[in-house]
Amino acid sequence: MVTNDELCRSIANVISNYRDGEFGDYDEAHVKRWVTQFDVGERRIVLKETNRIIKRNFISRKSFEKLVDATIKSKIVYGKNKDDYWNSVSLLEIQRKGNSQKDLNDIFCSKLDEVYDTDNIINCESSEYLYIDDFIFSGGRVFSDFNFWLRDKMPRDCRICIITIGWYIYGRYSLEKRLKNLVDELDLNVKFQFCSFKDRRLENRLYRRDYSEVFWPTSCVEDIPEVVDYLEEHDYEPKYRVHNGIENKVFSRPRREEYEKIILKHGLKILGFSNKNNPVVKPLGYHQFNEFGFGSTVFSFRNCPNNNPLVFWWGDPDAPDWHPFSKWYPLLQRDTYGD
Repeated sequence: MVTNDELCRSIANVISNYRDGEFGDYDEAHVKRWVTQFDVGERRIVLKETNRIIKRNFISRKSFEKLVDATIKSKIVYGKNKDDYWNSVSLLEIQRKGNSQKDLNDIFCSKLDEVYDTDNIINCESSEYLYIDDFIFSGGRVFSDFNFWLRDKMPRDCRICIITIGWYIYGRYSLEKRLKNLVDELDLNVKFQFCSFKDRRLENRLYRRDYSEVFWPTSCVEDIPEVVDYLEEHDYEPKYRVHNGIENKVFSRPRREEYEKIILKHGLKILGFSNKNNPVVKPLGYHQFNEFGFGSTVFSFRNCPNNNPLVFWWGDPDAPDWHPFSKWYPLLQRDTYGD
């Protein structure tokens, strides 16, 4: 039987190079410090399931480099003439928060230079554009980026390829719909093309919640008094997942229900550390809808998404004792960009 120490080492092996060590050594001791915040009887389930999802859904630098290689070779991207496309394409760098797109673009340009002698292709005028990101969650940030850029540049007769490792299915659908409405509003002839690895497209649609690949609890969480209090306080009527026994590529069947219950319970505990939370801050991650949270199960080597449950990223070990961030030790500390 795999021991808890071995599970801690396994998780640490995946996250050891997170943000190039900016937040310290993400080693076995780091994972142990994180998991000891859970109750003794909860720790093994937390370790086993976290190890499972983080090994499946952690976007490493290596996996992003594979995406770049696949993009350069993709006929869906370059169309009829590969050389013409890669010698004239413009790589967009238009994210308004953080440096993640610049870092990803640097990787992309470095790999492209190995094949084509390209000059500066960042934010040039073109009829073909690439927008690179690691993953589409709700699509909100991508839409915000394009909302500003399209209104400012008003490009005409162009195609924009949005390239990501993967996406949540509803997030991609919502983003595509909003972008279409935007270009219609601006009367622009702009076409969007979405590309990703097929096995990284994850289910999070409401009507498919019983097959979801996000944290989506069953009604058993109402056994927790804090959950009942939370629902009454916010007047929520959540749509619960119903356990169907069908194999899920992200969660294990025997532990998922209890794992979600634990993560939600401690997410509510974290919310209680502050009385000034933004309304979109939910126990299972940032979310606009009146639910427990987005519940993302995807992690990135650049920054832990705030769509993930709070237990994974909330907190700052260097925060002063009076600050809410001092009350929880994060597995993957994130830049908040002032959120």
